[in-house]
Amino acid sequence: MTLEILRDFELRKECFKMFEPIAGPRIFGVPPGADFPKALVNEILAVYKNRPPEDLARARILVNTRRMQRRLRSLFCKAGPLLLPKIALVTDFDQMLSGADLPAAVTPLRRKLEMTRLVAERIEFDQHAPRSAAVDLAESLAFLLDELHGEAVPPEKLSELKVEDESGYWERSLAFLRIVKTYVDQVSDERVDAEARRRAAVNMLIDRWQQSPPKDPVIVAGSTGSRGTTALLMKAVAKTENGAVVLPGFDFDLRQDVWNELMQARHLEDHPQYRFAAFLAKIGAARADVRQLGTAPDPDRNTLISLSLRPAKVTDQWLSEGPGLGDLTRPTSGLALMEAAQPKEEAVAIAVALKEAIHDGKKVALITPDGTLGRRVSAALARWNIRADESSGVPLSLTPPGRFLRHVANLINGPIRLDVLLSLLKHPYCNSGSDNRGSHILHTNAFEIFCRERYVAEVDRDALEQFAERADKDRVNWATWLADLLDEGHQAPAPKLNACLSHHIALAEAFAAGENGSPDLLWQREDGEDVIAQIESFRGEADFSAPVSFPEYARLIERALMAENSRPQQGVRPDVMIWGTLEARVQGADLVILGGLNEGTWPEQPAPDPWLSRTMRRDLGLLLPERQIGLSAHDYQQAVAAKEVILSRAKRNDEQETVPSRWLNRLVNLLKGLKENQGPEALQAMQDKGNRFILMAATLDPSELAMPAKRPAPSPPVNARPKTLSVTAVRTLVRDPYAIYAKEVLRLKPLSPLFPKADPRLKGIVFHAVMEKLFRPGARSLTGEQIKTVTAALLERHVPWPHVRAHWMGHLSEICDQLIAFQADWAARGEILKVEAEGMYGVPGTRFNIKGTADRIDRARDGSLVIFDYKTGKIPTKKEIKIFDRQLSIEAVMAEAGVFKGVPPTPVSGLHHVGIGRTPSQQSIDLEKDTDLVTIPKELATLLLRYDSEEQGYISRRIMEKSKFGGDYDHLARFGEWDETQSSVAERVR
Repeated sequence: MTLEILRDFELRKECFKMFEPIAGPRIFGVPPGADFPKALVNEILAVYKNRPPEDLARARILVNTRRMQRRLRSLFCKAGPLLLPKIALVTDFDQMLSGADLPAAVTPLRRKLEMTRLVAERIEFDQHAPRSAAVDLAESLAFLLDELHGEAVPPEKLSELKVEDESGYWERSLAFLRIVKTYVDQVSDERVDAEARRRAAVNMLIDRWQQSPPKDPVIVAGSTGSRGTTALLMKAVAKTENGAVVLPGFDFDLRQDVWNELMQARHLEDHPQYRFAAFLAKIGAARADVRQLGTAPDPDRNTLISLSLRPAKVTDQWLSEGPGLGDLTRPTSGLALMEAAQPKEEAVAIAVALKEAIHDGKKVALITPDGTLGRRVSAALARWNIRADESSGVPLSLTPPGRFLRHVANLINGPIRLDVLLSLLKHPYCNSGSDNRGSHILHTNAFEIFCRERYVAEVDRDALEQFAERADKDRVNWATWLADLLDEGHQAPAPKLNACLSHHIALAEAFAAGENGSPDLLWQREDGEDVIAQIESFRGEADFSAPVSFPEYARLIERALMAENSRPQQGVRPDVMIWGTLEARVQGADLVILGGLNEGTWPEQPAPDPWLSRTMRRDLGLLLPERQIGLSAHDYQQAVAAKEVILSRAKRNDEQETVPSRWLNRLVNLLKGLKENQGPEALQAMQDKGNRFILMAATLDPSELAMPAKRPAPSPPVNARPKTLSVTAVRTLVRDPYAIYAKEVLRLKPLSPLFPKADPRLKGIVFHAVMEKLFRPGARSLTGEQIKTVTAALLERHVPWPHVRAHWMGHLSEICDQLIAFQADWAARGEILKVEAEGMYGVPGTRFNIKGTADRIDRARDGSLVIFDYKTGKIPTKKEIKIFDRQLSIEAVMAEAGVFKGVPPTPVSGLHHVGIGRTPSQQSIDLEKDTDLVTIPKELATLLLRYDSEEQGYISRRIMEKSKFGGDYDHLARFGEWDETQSSVAERVR
């Protein structure tokens, strides 16, 4: 304890010399794990302890985030009554340039609009990309322009690059990059790009300081110097008489020889200390010139982490230096390793750890670059009514008002898909301003079922009018309100950004207001206020946009909403934080959880550069992709050095197994290898502590031991069983009786997909309609033109997808000759008597009826009947016809009984399956060999009477053709928990 006090005293003694003249630049470093703002404030207060209060007020501190700005102010206020120093963002240093003639900066949105216009013009010129890509390309070019300005690279240098590639890709890229030069040339003296303005301001400040150094202290705190403009400012501040730079997370344990290599080798940019080495080299300072501020919570752990992060080529130092670390259970005593099975489990386990720490009175923080994980943890904390302070907030595009605006935009100026419309109608803000929100939901659900049953893929006024036919007044009014709004939305606004925006917002407010309400609720919450503020900013810059179509506008407004975040403050707990890596760089907490420690997340894979290769970036003097990995490594090194840390990852994501973060892997491997230092025991203790939270999370939602279901055979009361079945249902009753129970007893029907697809059922409906239209009573010969005309009309009516219509039209066109020959053949043998003949047949000796519809019935020349059944799919085999598929045989019995309307009782002489699939065919049923019409009624009666008793249950999948065939009700029967080899017992149900 005495040694710690003496050490702290020596550090403070150094701090009193903070602004005394020295030979070189004035650089300070705060070790990883130390509370950066607290260390900085303590040292500044110590410097000004015995000085007049106005001296502190004249000091200026430049920080890199607003969160740190607020934290510093809070710490100064807690120190007692004093005059606060000037605390500003490092990007706002131009406040120090009083009287400077600097042009105004172009807003990011205005620059995006102007860049988009230039990109669109280039696309129109060379057609190398679709016009819809203009916004994305403009954003990418704007980011490149920021890099050029930040690293002081003139855009003219782009044209000087040497390009040698056989494909010509990079040549085309450089040709496209001329847009950057064009944009810079168009920027007037009255306005300039923001990054270029900052660079010019720094140079102007340096010129002033060379002539008149600042009299008051200037401190740049918390920046790593990773960006050229900031590094230039830091260099200038460090060399002034009253300036100081305070670096965060400076590794004082790194060996000098490794440090020297960092200062010389650019290929080590992925090392966490590389940026500091490059900065010190740039200003001519040595590592020994960096003086330490503050103390780390666990210096021994910092030494361990520093060793684990050594460059790959010197990892042999693990063997030489590792044994000197001593007992590793002590520096790892504050570490826990939590490896969850999948992301949801990781999120819940993190929430449990946060909840326990809060209960113990600790300030806690989750640090993760994975926004999805952060949102999952927030959702998990909600079960305890804990609302975390999320530093990054939520993108405006993901807030309820933002989502609502995106749904509305999808309806404008294009076909209205059912799934898109339902997303809007079911949104909480839709019809929220009226007093009939409840009936709105009822009508929406009813309309969804109506459209699903009728394969409605695109909604219009006609569909809504059909829905409201024979409905009550309330439903008619609702359908009229919605149809009017859809008609309004379908009208394309003028191709101007402001016109599109006004049209969009007006339609959104109309949907929110309902039939007779107000849209105010849409904008009342904090996120609504943030959205409307961004919209007004968008409106203010709209004049700088080129003419845009509405789809292009929709892309622009979505990106504008994605660019800003909403940070609601109501109900937020100040002791529970969720930070991104940037916000966490200079923050502190009692418990820190590093979440998502997997490759691809921490660190993220560098995004591919669409414009410049690695060689081109190096030739220009731009930063290499490894820079971002180095910054992430530095974030990890700072965070893992906190007093109490949980390292967390999921072993698997939604798609595949994950790979642990390279830095976590290094730490684990180092611990495993230092057996004499109790490294494996330390690792096991870390894992045990992490597993504890996973086990606690599992108890929150315990999964009961589910017993496998038995093969169902429900037996409802006889009076609840169906007494009428269709002809096709007889086959189902033989093969899968449970499907009859679900459909006829439970009244359950399969719901058509929300977005209809061109499935076999729809194809069967359309092709049957074609055959019905072509082959009617009195029809004789056919022509190919007739077939195509009829087919085109029916496809237009029933099939909403042009490509499917073309595909199916091609199918019918291919079989035109076969259809003509088929009709000519049977026209010579007789005449068409009836198509789509409906009838009801009472099965003798039972209370059951069979209803059916014959596709076509002909009268042969001898007066007998011939029955046809059209098949778009597979024609049943002789064996299937004899055992299972009795459809045509039953229809023949019905025809001879005279139950078909318009068809007198007449003997049947022929039964034919007509295949109208890709390979047209015709198969006849031999009335002597394949079926016996005399025995059909008796067999039907035997089958049906069996189900007229409660002793007989409706067995699931009784005799399926193949086990892989799926039924509409297999999920209800829980098929998969049992198989066809299991027997079943009838189970009485009431």
